[in-house]
Amino acid sequence: MSKKRVLMIRNANSYDFGGAERYPIFLAESLRKCDYDSVIISRSPSLLQFASSHNIKSVRGWWWSRQNWSGYRVLLVPIYILWQIVLYFWYLIIIIATNPSVLHIQSKDDFIAGTLAGKTLGKKVIWTDHADLKHIFKNLLVWYKNPVGKLVYACGLLVDGLIIASVNEKRLVSENLENNSLLLKKMVIAYIGAADVKNKYVRKSHPKITFGITTRLVTDKGIGEAIEAFNKLNKFRNDTELLIIGDGPDAVKFKKQAKNNKNIVFTGHLTNPLGEMNNLDVFLHPTYHESFSTSLVEASMLGLPIITTRVGGNPEIIKDNITGLLVDAKDVESLYKAMEKMYSDKELRKKLGYNARIQYVEKFNFDNIVKTQYVKLYEK
Repeated sequence: MSKKRVLMIRNANSYDFGGAERYPIFLAESLRKCDYDSVIISRSPSLLQFASSHNIKSVRGWWWSRQNWSGYRVLLVPIYILWQIVLYFWYLIIIIATNPSVLHIQSKDDFIAGTLAGKTLGKKVIWTDHADLKHIFKNLLVWYKNPVGKLVYACGLLVDGLIIASVNEKRLVSENLENNSLLLKKMVIAYIGAADVKNKYVRKSHPKITFGITTRLVTDKGIGEAIEAFNKLNKFRNDTELLIIGDGPDAVKFKKQAKNNKNIVFTGHLTNPLGEMNNLDVFLHPTYHESFSTSLVEASMLGLPIITTRVGGNPEIIKDNITGLLVDAKDVESLYKAMEKMYSDKELRKKLGYNARIQYVEKFNFDNIVKTQYVKLYEK
């Protein structure tokens, strides 16, 4: 009997390659174990390369990098609609060629064209929101504002399910909708977990206590605060190191900030950062905002002690002094104190890492999440 097939669609800026971009690959791998075949459509070279390295079928898609249609740009919305019409017919061709049973769409433009094409051909359509809808639906209830958001919302009423990554994110999306909105009834909270690959990696011994970040290098991920806090720590604790894994538009600024400290290392983009993460002593995630962090789940899966900010969905993963330490966003001093605490207390690091791993096994193993929630949603 032929496998059931899921057509996943995920687009993003070329410099974006975080949890949301790796998510369709991890989902496809978990779906294999449930007798599902997957095809991924994306314009992102990094995502397509990652799919190829995992032997997952992929198609190079279309994507328009212009995503902001507010202010004076609203005058260009007729051009945007023409673009959506072209994209709609392209998706019709792709859906007919791949013949999926489910379309799983994960990016804004594709929410419109992909959904309409899928429903035209009688396919089941599922969305996953990667912290976009709370922005897309802003001013949705103001009749003369946000026409693109209104188009996305109209298509949302056609879908068979909307996966939201955290309780906090559902609250933020819901604030933009009417209390009786049909879309609210279609929302399903399903955590974006990580596959358990801990046994694939062997920890390398090293002489320094290594703190590490893996993220897109942009200001609102708290990289600047992490560098400043580490410089303060490293001034008195010279057997420490900060590893920054990733790339992004603000990379040059952060390298300039860190240039006088030889104990701060930038690795650049890594397609699979888990090997480097496994060698860390402490994982940092000092972001200003977060829907649901895959990197926190991956760090938990590896059994790492974690310091992160108490924003968005982070407290749904990290319980203060139980599975990690929570600090305030944009607060260099509290981040420094947490790093000093981790450095000084080896037993605390062991306890937090152990508890994080236990919680991962019980709550965030992605194979279990896919089997118990995603597959049921696909087959409902």
